Amino acid sequence: MNDKGLAKVGDGIVNLCYSLAKSQVLGHATGDKVRDSVLARAIRSTEVYRYISRRTDSGRAADSYEAIVAYLWMKGLVTIQEIVDSLVPTLRIDSKTSRKREGEIAALSFQNFLEQYIESLP
Repeated sequence: MNDKGLAKVGDGIVNLCYSLAKSQVLGHATGDKVRDSVLARAIRSTEVYRYISRRTDSGRAADSYEAIVAYLWMKGLVTIQEIVDSLVPTLRIDSKTSRKREGEIAALSFQNFLEQYIESLP
């Protein structure tokens, strides 16, 4: 979870998947990126967080989340489409959803995704 290389790969995967999922939900293309605070909230809400230092800031918590996603993808345990398909049902947003509310909803979506794959982690 502390591998910087995995976090960099995971950053791209997470942003791509979120952009695809949000585009699907809204019905038009978006190029949005996921804020660190969203991923930090997601990982802090799972049992995975107990393996991370409690003094971890949002940036490092987000990097841990991204490293996990990269690990799952690189090991062939999840595909881009599976990540998108996991996010879409819980990403209940529309064009009028505030940025703050969208972040809360996205965090829950990413939390749900991670909880589905916890058993696949070493």
